[in-house]
Amino acid sequence: MSDRITFDRTLYWLEAVEAAAAAYAEHARIELTSTPDTVVAVISDVLEYEPQLVANAFSNHVLHETIARRRQATLDEAG
Repeated sequence: MSDRITFDRTLYWLEAVEAAAAAYAEHARIELTSTPDTVVAVISDVLEYEPQLVANAFSNHVLHETIARRRQATLDEAG
């Protein structure tokens, strides 16, 4: 079984999704597909935890990475 999560690129940065996928690599296999409008993450082969828990935590990590990267980009532009 796998979970498919679609991230809208107007809200989420590709680099943020990639960073979250790398952070969760030890917990599951996460395959990313990118289009100009979306990034799709397919989560499978979840180890140790409930698959839905991993999917939810991964989504939260993507949000965190996006916020942190946007904040840093703003600081870089101002500095």
